[in-house]
Amino acid sequence: MRVRLGFLALCVIGPSFLLFAETSSLNKTQDEVAELFRNLSLVKKINHEIHEHLPYSYNYSLIMGYFAMPSARMAPTGMAALGYSYASPYNNYSLNFQMFSHIELVGNYRVFKGIQESGFGHMGFGDDTDRTASVKFALYQQGKGLKYIPSLSFGFDDFYGSRRFYSFYVCATEELLNCNLELTLGYGHGRIRGFYGGLAWTPLRQTSFPLLKDLTFMAEYDANNYKHHLHEHPKGRKVHSPINVGLSLNLFDFLQFKVSSIRGSHLAASAALYYNIGSSKGFFPKVRNPPFYTAPVDVEPVSYLRTEEELAQELAYAFCEQGLNLYRAYLMEGSENTLWLKIINTRYREELQVRDRIQHLLATLMPSNISSTIVVIEADGIPTQAYFFRTKDLERFREGKIGDYELKAISPMMEGSATPQQPATLIYKRSKDIWTFTFRPRLITFFGSTTGKIKYSTGFIAGLEGYLFDSIYYKTQISYNIASSLANLRGIDMYNLSHLPIVRSDSILYYQGHNFSLEQAYLQKGYNVGRGWYTRFALGYFEPAYGGIAFESLYYPVGSSWALGIEAAGVLKRTYHGAGF
Repeated sequence: MRVRLGFLALCVIGPSFLLFAETSSLNKTQDEVAELFRNLSLVKKINHEIHEHLPYSYNYSLIMGYFAMPSARMAPTGMAALGYSYASPYNNYSLNFQMFSHIELVGNYRVFKGIQESGFGHMGFGDDTDRTASVKFALYQQGKGLKYIPSLSFGFDDFYGSRRFYSFYVCATEELLNCNLELTLGYGHGRIRGFYGGLAWTPLRQTSFPLLKDLTFMAEYDANNYKHHLHEHPKGRKVHSPINVGLSLNLFDFLQFKVSSIRGSHLAASAALYYNIGSSKGFFPKVRNPPFYTAPVDVEPVSYLRTEEELAQELAYAFCEQGLNLYRAYLMEGSENTLWLKIINTRYREELQVRDRIQHLLATLMPSNISSTIVVIEADGIPTQAYFFRTKDLERFREGKIGDYELKAISPMMEGSATPQQPATLIYKRSKDIWTFTFRPRLITFFGSTTGKIKYSTGFIAGLEGYLFDSIYYKTQISYNIASSLANLRGIDMYNLSHLPIVRSDSILYYQGHNFSLEQAYLQKGYNVGRGWYTRFALGYFEPAYGGIAFESLYYPVGSSWALGIEAAGVLKRTYHGAGF
């Protein structure tokens, strides 16, 4: 009886224990999954906080700031801006470029409205002008890891040239995201004299209405020394109030409009275009890019059912559909068949896009009896880089057993060569275009003449370019000037006291008159020397003013994040008309 009871207890306890173990394991798995999602949610929140910012704002000099005063904030790397402002009594034309995350560069062309230039204003130049260069350096940007430290920057306004509006300043800016508020405190020396401050409030930042979410109300304490600054416009010295108030509106992530009071007695306004050329995917969405080549799958081996010529034609058509051009295909001889392909990319800007399309196509169409494939990318007649793919890796990629990252790791980029490095049979050849004709109108502008702030020449250019013997690039370009304001101008029309370097002042002489001009006519040959070295040579007329011989060498190891270039040229000055020197 005891044996039966013991056996019965074992039968009951055993399954119960197993059930408990299964339940415990299931609960543990569910807890791990829940923790994973909590961690992912936390990472998403942290990334959002790092990249969340109040709207960017350019002041009337197109420096990141408020109206007249700068802030410590920086735009994203690669941001470029072009703007115009009227801050009575000045007209400002400005250009801004965020070269690095911590360096902001600004150029201004300031017009003194109603004040004739003292030296040559009567000759047609008109109102006095001043060209300025400014720079700002970031010491620290908020959100880089130190939670309670504001953005810190210092900068120099009009630091080069006449320095009529020179200032040095240092400032700190705090973004209070929970309050949609930005605060700045700074100190300057020069035209900016003493302490200044700024405030920006974006109350509708969280709204879903896009036209209002970046509407910002601003106020600043303007520390510009209008009254006593030596080079100030006479009509810009009177100050009723150092407090400037107004608003700023950013639209569609590329437009900014701003209006405010200035000196307590006038209105000021500005408009700016800004665009991040560093992270740009292009001005227009690439909606017509073809999808990756994934069907039909054809891994039929090269044989009498699928000849080498048929394989080459199939690859050529498939690459063409992907926006790539196949120019050479070789079947390399040896114990294992290797396919060697030369591709020219004229469509995609990023290397990763080209690689993705190549590997998807090869994974879909590569014959089973081809062991590997070498794909060489050529640009401007120079083989720049190559990829090596094993067919078994492509097959695993097609079946989803490995992903993009794994395939990239086992098939890294390598140096390219102009031809296969071992005996091979040519199975496909396409020649480059011998000629391509181009025709377009042209407008050229010039600054610096004493008879006017801007001069122009308009006409058209036409030319031929292509490849001779499939390897030597040539280009010819002629021009014809239809209308211009350059008549009777000389290279130097008056001694200029500017501290800015003045070079090639006789350029206008090449664009005077209504005549045809041979502007370019040269030959160019490039080489991949190997071990990361690329060279090219050129001979002929390079531009309207110079012709001769030129050499360029570039050291760029494949996959490197840096490169070193060397250029040299021996040139002769061309005559202003004709093809002589």
